[in-house]
Amino acid sequence: MVLLIALLLGGFGTWGWHQWQQYHAAQLAQFPIRGVSINQDSGYLDFQQLAKHHQFVYLQATSGATYSDDDFSNNYSRSQGASMKVGVVHTFSFTSSAKRQYAHFSQIVGNETGTLPIVVNVAYYDQFNSDNQSMAKQGQKLKALVTRLENTYQQGVIIQAKQAVLTQFVRPALPHQAEWVVDGKLQHYASPVQLIEYDATGRLTQSGQSQAVGLSVFNGTRRQWATFSHDD
Repeated sequence: MVLLIALLLGGFGTWGWHQWQQYHAAQLAQFPIRGVSINQDSGYLDFQQLAKHHQFVYLQATSGATYSDDDFSNNYSRSQGASMKVGVVHTFSFTSSAKRQYAHFSQIVGNETGTLPIVVNVAYYDQFNSDNQSMAKQGQKLKALVTRLENTYQQGVIIQAKQAVLTQFVRPALPHQAEWVVDGKLQHYASPVQLIEYDATGRLTQSGQSQAVGLSVFNGTRRQWATFSHDD
């Protein structure tokens, strides 16, 4: 009897897993443009292989006014031979001025910004959250950084953040800025959401090695993607 119950439970578990996989595949099929975000923790990735199933990649470049991703330069140079769109990411710091962050980004990245809009990642940390009364001032700092990046690189800027951060912090300062939801689901979002990260702890297997990546989709059609990726 115990064995029978175990077999039944195992069967239901397998059936449930297959059902979930089918549901996930159906949801993903709504989004023809798919991509990944990577950083130094992702390890060595073959961008030619990556391009077979993904249309874009975002590379972590800088954070604040001093940090840079160890693998950015190498990843960027190797990504240029692949048939996929490339973008770069800067992580916003609440404790560094917009001027210093912009200067650091420009020094590290130079002209290696790809063709996609530059991403500024924003996340609460320490005392910098929705309870902090000085966050409106921080919002103006973010706006100043975005303006500098837009004016210099002329390829647009998209803000990457959780939905709560977008609502509470980003939109009051930048109400019309393009957005990348990082705690999203595979469903269509209203404007200004352009990208949806549906799995922040995704894995890809290349040459038998499991690589850590963020998995995202473009929130639109192929024609809209051509405009977004400056391929129109």
